[in-house]
Amino acid sequence: MPMIEEPLSPEYMFYLPPVGRSVVAGADEHHVELPQIPLPLYLETCSNEVPSDKQVGIGLYNYLRRFPDCPRCTDYAQILQQAFPYYLTDIGSQIIMLEAKDVDAPYIRRKINYLKILVLLSPENPQLLQKVGIAYFELGMIYVELINVRRELSHAISFLQRSLNFVPQDTATLNVLGQISYLMGDYPGVQRYWQGVVDLIPDGAARQLLVQRLARVVDGQAPQQPLINDLEAIGIATEHFVVQEYEAAAEIMNRLEEEAVLPAELPSPEFFYFLGLCREKCGEIAAAFEAYHKALAIDPDHLPSVEAIEGITTLPS
Repeated sequence: MPMIEEPLSPEYMFYLPPVGRSVVAGADEHHVELPQIPLPLYLETCSNEVPSDKQVGIGLYNYLRRFPDCPRCTDYAQILQQAFPYYLTDIGSQIIMLEAKDVDAPYIRRKINYLKILVLLSPENPQLLQKVGIAYFELGMIYVELINVRRELSHAISFLQRSLNFVPQDTATLNVLGQISYLMGDYPGVQRYWQGVVDLIPDGAARQLLVQRLARVVDGQAPQQPLINDLEAIGIATEHFVVQEYEAAAEIMNRLEEEAVLPAELPSPEFFYFLGLCREKCGEIAAAFEAYHKALAIDPDHLPSVEAIEGITTLPS
C-alpha cells in the first residue's frame, strides 16, 4: 500500500479505502461503507495488501486510544461506533477499571484518552466533559507532572467550562474551576465560581469551609503571587533531580520551604518527602530527617517517608 501521509507514529500507516469498500458489522452482518479518508492501520497486524475488516478496526481503535486529538478523530470515532461498537464497550469498561485504581499519571492519561473518544461521539455531554476536566486537574497536580501543570490546568479549564455551558449550576464543576483559578491567581474567577457553590449547597461543614476560604480571597489574604509559579518550580526541581543535579533541586525546594507559602496553602506530605530526598542526596542527613518527619506530621501513614526515615536510621554510624 502506498504511503498517503505521515502518521503520528511509525507503528502505523494510512490506508485509503476504495470507493464502495465496506466492513461487516454486528450480529446481523450488515455492511458499513467506509468513507474515502485515510484510515490508520496498525503495522503489527497488517500482513496483506488489502486490510481485513478486523485490521481496519484494530487500527482505528489503537490509533484513537493513543491520539484522540488526531486529524479526522471525529470521523474515526464515528466509524468505530457504526462498524466496531464492541470497541466502545471496551472503552467504557477500561474507564471503570482505571477509575478504581490509585491516582497515577499513566493511568490518568489513559483514562483521559478513553474519555476523549467518548466526547468525540457526544460533544455536548456535560458529565463526560466534566470527567475529562477533573482528570486533567488530577494529572496536573501529581508531583512528578508539575513541570506541565500550567498546560494540564489549561486543558482542565477548557473541558470544565464546556461542561458548565450545559449545566451552569453544577457545584462540582464550579468548585474545581474555583480551585484552578486560585492556583493561577485569578481571584475574581475564584470569587465567581466559589460564590456559585456557596449559593447552591446546603449549610454544613463543607459550605462553612468554602465560605472561610472565599472570605480570605475577598479580604485580600490570598497569595500575592500565583501558586502555580511555585508548583512549576517543583517541576523544575524534579527535572534537576532526575538528571542527578541534586544541589540545584535542593536549592529550589529549600527556597520554597523558607518562603512557606506553598506548604501553608497546599499542605502535602509529597512536598516534604521530596524536600527530604533532595537534602539526603546532598548529604544533609539531619535536614532530610526533619523534612520526612514534617511529611508524617501531615500524613502519619505516608509510606515513602516512613521508609526514608527507616533508611536513615539504619545507616552505619
